Amino acid sequence: MTLFAKEKAERLARLTRREKEVFELLVEGYTLKESADKLNLKYSTVNTHVTNLYRKLGVRSRAELIILYRSEKI
Repeated sequence: MTLFAKEKAERLARLTRREKEVFELLVEGYTLKESADKLNLKYSTVNTHVTNLYRKLGVRSRAELIILYRSEKI
């Protein structure tokens, strides 16, 4: 495992269960609204989870998230 791969794995391990669920949906291409509907949550709650997971993963956009993490399974 490369250093970058190890760092990504460590960052993913920091996500909460719900953040991981939102992460999976985002990487699959769901919008925040679709993710909220699928998880039976309010849009604002999903938005909060996205903000937190961006911070924990060190990304600033959905595009960056997908580019860096699309091949990761959690």
